[in-house]
Amino acid sequence: MVHDLRNPLSALAGNLALLKEELASVRLGETGSQCLEDSLVLCTRALLMVQSIADVDALEQGTISVRPRITPLAPEVEVAVTQGKADVEVRELDVVIDVPELSPVIDGRLVTRVIQNLFDNAVRYAPRRGRVEVKAGMVDRQLVISVGNSGPPLTAAEKTSIFERDYRAAERQAGARIGRDFGLYFCRLVVEAHKGTITIEERDDLPAVFVVRIPQ
Repeated sequence: MVHDLRNPLSALAGNLALLKEELASVRLGETGSQCLEDSLVLCTRALLMVQSIADVDALEQGTISVRPRITPLAPEVEVAVTQGKADVEVRELDVVIDVPELSPVIDGRLVTRVIQNLFDNAVRYAPRRGRVEVKAGMVDRQLVISVGNSGPPLTAAEKTSIFERDYRAAERQAGARIGRDFGLYFCRLVVEAHKGTITIEERDDLPAVFVVRIPQ
């Protein structure tokens, strides 16, 4: 199913991008322009979700090789934030980005999607008019990326199981909220493939902060 979905989604994203380019000089009006932009963003997000599902199997089987190289980090964060722009506006969130000009050694293709997943998760579970924060820096020869929100803290049970592949199924059976699952499992696999760690911390202003540490 994943492979069957990928081709039409890729074609749809390509057509939307072409349509946006072709209509750049046409006066669509604010509503039309926004609808086209939102459609392209949402289609791209769906394609990334499908790709993440396919890559999880490849990462588990060791058929995807992490290819670290010097990668400017700020553009990767910008891509992640742009993908979540529609949800941010609907929920009226205050988004704080603190990412200096860093060029760590990472596989940019995979780490960008880690940031996207973490940002999407933070936006989804932030309270309306709440705050989402993305920070990055170098600490003790490690790249440290933190993504958090002002929502409620995670329970002890969530902290121990949230990065597992079967977390979604367990939560669905319990009748609880679902969604914080497959994407986070993908994040864990990518970070571990970089010989790094991903943990959850609580801070005074941000009760739920996901912290990625990748050695350099």
